[in-house]
Amino acid sequence: MTYEEAIAYLESFINYERKTNYHYKTAFKLERMKKFLSNLANPERGIPVVHVAGTKGKGSTACFIATILKEAGLRVGLYTSPHLVDFRERIRILDTDNTAEEKVSFPGMILKNDFAAVLETIRPQIEFFRRSIQNFGNLTFFEILTGMALIYFKEKNVDCIVLETGLGGRFDATNAVDSYISVITPISYDHEHILGNTLSEIAFEKAGIIKRTNKKTKDGFPVCVAAIQNKETGEVIKRRSATEGVVLFELDRDFHFKRLGGDLLSQDFFYKGLNNDSYFLKTRMLGGYQLANASLAIAACEALTLFGIKVKSDCIERGVSRAFWPGRLEVVQTKPFIILDGAHNGDSAVRLARFLEREFKGFKKRLIFGSSEDKDLKGIIEHLDSVADRIILTRADNPRAADPKQTLLPYFRKNAPAVTHSVEEALDLMHKELGQDEVAVITGSLFVVGEARALWSR
Repeated sequence: MTYEEAIAYLESFINYERKTNYHYKTAFKLERMKKFLSNLANPERGIPVVHVAGTKGKGSTACFIATILKEAGLRVGLYTSPHLVDFRERIRILDTDNTAEEKVSFPGMILKNDFAAVLETIRPQIEFFRRSIQNFGNLTFFEILTGMALIYFKEKNVDCIVLETGLGGRFDATNAVDSYISVITPISYDHEHILGNTLSEIAFEKAGIIKRTNKKTKDGFPVCVAAIQNKETGEVIKRRSATEGVVLFELDRDFHFKRLGGDLLSQDFFYKGLNNDSYFLKTRMLGGYQLANASLAIAACEALTLFGIKVKSDCIERGVSRAFWPGRLEVVQTKPFIILDGAHNGDSAVRLARFLEREFKGFKKRLIFGSSEDKDLKGIIEHLDSVADRIILTRADNPRAADPKQTLLPYFRKNAPAVTHSVEEALDLMHKELGQDEVAVITGSLFVVGEARALWSR
């Protein structure tokens, strides 16, 4: 099986990343994923797992955790989604021996030959589910990919695994794994038609990774580390933790941070941790929320000491400074400024608007915007519309993409956006119009950001 054949085979299975109309609780079956992993001899067992769920900052937080653990001398398997440019970004191994890859945007990506070989190895088990569909149902694209990642990490003898949930948490394929640390990033409105119409309902699904079957410390309790939440979502997390007998560490109660300064290249901050250890740190990830993500990641690594996994202070410092997550307030050009940022929900749009107002006061602001149709379009657009001087609408090459003219355009009140039909067309128009005293941001769907990044790298 070649890599191209492997991708084609994977794409023959239902992919909910490309669909909007389905019922989460019937489409996602955790029992099926558990059976799949059992048939694969549970490759994740015996390997410490940090499991990350939430609405905002999942990928960044997972990246911070993995990079810190790598700097601690561990061989780390990192599983994230979606990808920006190359499908293989989703399955990576971060290793101190990979010094030649340090300047690559996504170091440690699975090799094409390894990808095909792993899929070929587990193909008989995949076909088992085709034959026994009446018992378990057919596997999904994401379930197969999750199984592949865990098999690959086992074969490559990783010391630990960092898993980012795909969607929700309770029924997500990654939740078939029992983790050492469960991590909850900020929760806000996202995928309401799937996860629920209220923040409490959404939080209930995300908090599903907090469970009594997770690994227990020597004192006999599982551990969760959570970001600052609003009252509604915070109560759900606290209630779930109490019900499941999980010890909960919370940002601003058990660990803290304070921004000290920064520019368009980096940020400085102070962190005080679970053991009252304190650090002065620097990160090249921009936006105040990344300091919260970094703090959440540090606390998760500190919590691993409860399981006998020690992370020294210099490893935390290096990990935070070296971590990089493309497509999130990523400055790809400075004259004039061009930034990529996947602001895919209302809260993310607020953060982007505040960043632009603070860092680019006096600059004209041009935005390229496209979104999936199942997002909170009104909530996203009202914030971006208010901060932008000029907007170009576009769509990614994805079935979930909202039509720029029919769906997106009616939400704009301040601007009269230009309408394009592809990311490449939008970038061409932006380049024709952009002046040296302006800043341009390509934002909205990560699919849009990914296409723009791929075009940029040519």
